[in-house]
Amino acid sequence: MNESVAVESKTITDEAKSVMDMVKAALTILRDLFLLAFLVGLLFFPKPLNSLLTKAGIAEIHGGIFEWQQQVRQAASQNKVAAQANSNASDILGQVQTTLVNIVNTSKDPTIKKQAADAANSVEASLTSLGNVDASLTKSLVTQESILQSASAALPAAAAAAPIPVSQGWIYLGKTDSQHKSWITPPQPKTSAQSPALRAGQVITLTDDLYLRADKTPQDQTFNQAAIVGAVRSGSVATISDAQYSPARGGGDFVWAKVVVKGNQ
Repeated sequence: MNESVAVESKTITDEAKSVMDMVKAALTILRDLFLLAFLVGLLFFPKPLNSLLTKAGIAEIHGGIFEWQQQVRQAASQNKVAAQANSNASDILGQVQTTLVNIVNTSKDPTIKKQAADAANSVEASLTSLGNVDASLTKSLVTQESILQSASAALPAAAAAAPIPVSQGWIYLGKTDSQHKSWITPPQPKTSAQSPALRAGQVITLTDDLYLRADKTPQDQTFNQAAIVGAVRSGSVATISDAQYSPARGGGDFVWAKVVVKGNQ
């Protein structure tokens, strides 16, 4: 009799444990779905979501739901460091390539000329790879800053922890002839402006994701060595406050413009 009661009691206990496990699993799924819906709302409907939270008396939320903000900020910071290193490597390789091309053009020794030409071709391939990496880093930084900006717009409390991304700085727009009359392509310029002769106050539309860079410090450094302070999305509208031209390898000039991006796009 006691054994029967014990077996029945164990069966009930096991069934209860099974039910509790199912409930916990269901709650976990519901929690994940809620978080997903919240993040989607945060990114695409920040103002309505903020209004609902404010009406509910929620001015600040702590806990795991916003841990991703810190992770995004850290990722953006690391992204800038990687992008800067990539730019520096491109500059160094560009100088090496120029030296190798000069050797090809001036050397009288056929063996040396061939070795220098082969090395220059290898450097060109490396520069192309670095360019592809740079494009990926730029796109990632644009996405990260867009997420942080959406978070700041959605929750006032998040703004202090995630400052609005920088909306002004120097951008690289392309390569022009030495008279600044036309763009040298390929590659295509980073703006829809027909002429590379830019002026202060001119409004342009950007046609690629681009880094925003700080002023050159010291002044003798190249624009490409200046600190990356942010990024701007393709399609953004910007107002030029200054334009400068720097000599490009192989002739012509690189076109750099200091801009203010409208509406933190």
